[in-house]
Formats: sequence, C-alpha cells, structure tokens
Amino acid sequence: MKLYGAAYSRAGRCIWMLEEIGQPYDHVGTSPRGETRTPQMLKLNPNGHVPVLDDNGYVIWESLAINQYLAEKTGILWPAGAQAHGQIAQWSLWAMTEVEPHLVTMLMHMMFLPEAQRSPAAIEQAKAALGKPMQVLDQHLAGRAYLLGTDFNVGDLNVCSVLGLAAMLHYDFSPFASVGGWLGRCNGRPAAQRFQKIAQEAMAKMG
Repeated sequence: MKLYGAAYSRAGRCIWMLEEIGQPYDHVGTSPRGETRTPQMLKLNPNGHVPVLDDNGYVIWESLAINQYLAEKTGILWPAGAQAHGQIAQWSLWAMTEVEPHLVTMLMHMMFLPEAQRSPAAIEQAKAALGKPMQVLDQHLAGRAYLLGTDFNVGDLNVCSVLGLAAMLHYDFSPFASVGGWLGRCNGRPAAQRFQKIAQEAMAKMG
C-alpha cells in the first residue's frame, strides 16, 4: 500500500488513518507545490492533486474517500450499520464544507498571500464565521466523548484533522469546552501522535 502526498497537506489525515490501521505502508511525500503534475502523478490522479492511495493497483484519491475506503476495508474505526455510516459521512463532509473554507481564508491571509494582499479584515471575518459551525459541533459533543458516542471512529479523525489547521493558526477554542475536550482525546491517541511527528518533520524540511 502506497500513499502519495506531503504530510502537511490533506494527505495528513490519510497518514493518521494508516497509522491507526497499523499495517505497513509506503509514504511518498509528494508536495502539492509542483510535484503533483508530473506524468506519473497525473496518471494516478488526472486532477493533479494529492493525496492518492495505491492499494496493490487499486487507485483512489480524495482524502475523505481514502479514509472511508480504508476504514470499510479493514473494519477499523468503522462502526456497524447504515445510520452510523451516514453520520460519519455527514460530519466528514460538514467539516470540509462548513469549517475548512474559513480556515483556508485565514491561512491564506496569515501565511501564504504576499504581504500587500493580506487583509486583517478577511481574517477577522473568517474567525467570526467559524464561530457558528464550532457552536454546532460543541452542542453536539456536549455529553458525548466522540461524535457517535463513546467510541472514536473515522468521522472523528476526519473532523479533527480539519480542525488541526485551526490549532496551527492559534484559533481560540476556549469558548467551546466540549470541542476542546474532544480535540484533546482525539489528538492524544498514539496514532495521532505518530502522525503529528511525521508532519512536524515534513514541515521542518520545508524550512
């Protein structure tokens, strides 16, 4: 099994999932900056993006799809029942549509855009907009250890991985106590710790 994609990209959540599974895998740290449009990579994913998983000739891309495939294939972090599967899809897609766009706005204006193009107002607007989905998540997690109740699953992994960007941007989670506690439980898992070490090493190599 081979995963393509730098650990600091969306491939990170797939690395975390592979660490949870505990089976051997090869990681090719393909950078999203110019390395995804080589003939080899375009053959794997014609969109020219990472992550891409090659499982003995079966190729799948998109991080959430990869994680669902791995969970369903192995049964790890994959509870039984259509309703549980629906909830996992619901929260995973929610994180990508309701949370990540605001985080990307913050990231661009705090780190990646040229200084002259950065807008403090855009950052503050994104932070304010992020409050609504955080309140939704906080209310859902009140009285629950994890999204579906007592057990960690791939949906928790996916949502937590999206919010990892918020933590990197020093977003203040203190108004959302249930979210904060849940993040601590998710990020405290041994597989999460191993993934974070891999990501930190990749970031260090970037300089």
